[in-house]
Amino acid sequence: MTAPAVPASVVIAVNDRPEGVAALHWGLKRARRLQTSAVLVASTGDTPSAPVHLSSATRELIATAAEGVDHVLHEQPEDVAQTLITLSEDADMVVLPVRRRSVTMKFLLGSNAMRVIAEAHCPVVTVKSPT
Repeated sequence: MTAPAVPASVVIAVNDRPEGVAALHWGLKRARRLQTSAVLVASTGDTPSAPVHLSSATRELIATAAEGVDHVLHEQPEDVAQTLITLSEDADMVVLPVRRRSVTMKFLLGSNAMRVIAEAHCPVVTVKSPT
């Protein structure tokens, strides 16, 4: 009888928006429960042309929220969706922040989240802002 496999990590896309903070907390809670590491990826959300950077307040939130969880932060990836897809190869799950949009806006703007959901190598959990 073999021991159950230990998950490699929980990959979490995080940004300065409320849904990014919600995804951070949800993903870190899951990493704690699984007793595994977290890989945080700075994300623009669903707007590929927006700069990828985190505010100092979000950096402080990450430091506080991730206390006790082995984690690494990938900052300013060139292609956020591809980074998440690549990291998903060795992950237990990917956690994505998503915001509420109308069907028309989803069609017009496209979505990094849709790409990650379609191409990830592990389960993907989407997290909306609680408000």
